[in-house]
Amino acid sequence: MVVIQTLTYAVEQNDLIAAENLLKQGCDVNRKDAAGFTPLLLAAGLGNPQMVELLLTAGADVFITDSRMGTTALHKAAQSGVVDVAKLLVQRGAFIDAQAPTLGNTPLLDATWHKHPAMVKYLLEQGARMELTTRFGSSPMDIARHDNNQEIIRALEERRVFNAVQGEGQKLMAAVKENDVATVRQLIAEGVDVNEKAPLVGSEDDGYTPLLVAARKGFADVVWELLKGGANPRLVDEMIKATPGHKAGYQGRAEVAKVLVADGHLELDAQGPYNGYTALHDAIWHGHTETVKVLLDAGARLDLKTHTGHSPLELAIHYGYHDIETLIRKKMDAAAKPSSS
Repeated sequence: MVVIQTLTYAVEQNDLIAAENLLKQGCDVNRKDAAGFTPLLLAAGLGNPQMVELLLTAGADVFITDSRMGTTALHKAAQSGVVDVAKLLVQRGAFIDAQAPTLGNTPLLDATWHKHPAMVKYLLEQGARMELTTRFGSSPMDIARHDNNQEIIRALEERRVFNAVQGEGQKLMAAVKENDVATVRQLIAEGVDVNEKAPLVGSEDDGYTPLLVAARKGFADVVWELLKGGANPRLVDEMIKATPGHKAGYQGRAEVAKVLVADGHLELDAQGPYNGYTALHDAIWHGHTETVKVLLDAGARLDLKTHTGHSPLELAIHYGYHDIETLIRKKMDAAAKPSSS
């Protein structure tokens, strides 16, 4: 019988030479087979690091999910238990906490379910959240205890303790949360890392810098001290990739917005990758008129559109914020008038 060579078949056979030749011939590295799997999904599930690396080098997309269950390549690596495969995928930006829409499983849940202690430990080290559950409400600890898997239970318990200690050791973050300007100033003078991010432990501060927390809470004086101390306003949070400007806009922190603008290093018109909102869009979204004024006076762009196609003016109209609509129209009219010589 003559076997028709396809990239799927080469991956299933772990035939690196055939796979490389097919890729050189222009074979689509992200094409799904009849079962809805890409070559990368197959290779990850089979636990073949060399094949995974070859496919990634050729442009395989780590974010594509299978067509039936919605699992990613990292889910498949977790199921296989081959840590080297998971490392390759994480290095390429795979979402550590991606949840399959059918079962709700994350890679950590899959690694626990499939009884792979080494994979569980690796994913925990990468910040995988232990609090996320399946659609049936089971956490990784629930699954491990059901299976009486003592090695995984220990790994989860040790990570929980480690996360708690990590959070307790962040003195600057603690001072920021208390709006303790004097202590913030003192710690910065002592050389504390002003951009240290909070650990990923399932809290609202996951992956936040002190500046992001201060901006969200509206602590303008703390924001000023952090910026003077070298805080980077272009660092974003881990989850939604929002800037301090987005935090100020969304929460309506007009005084914080003034400080951020005055500093001069904020990416004023940065658009969030989740919904395409700028800081101005965020301020408009929740009707924060004073914050809108600050951002408009700073020169925020009025032509940028969200992923739903709304400009700032259109968003104000959509939500019925007439005072904000008036502000934006005045700004547009002023920009349209020819400047006097």
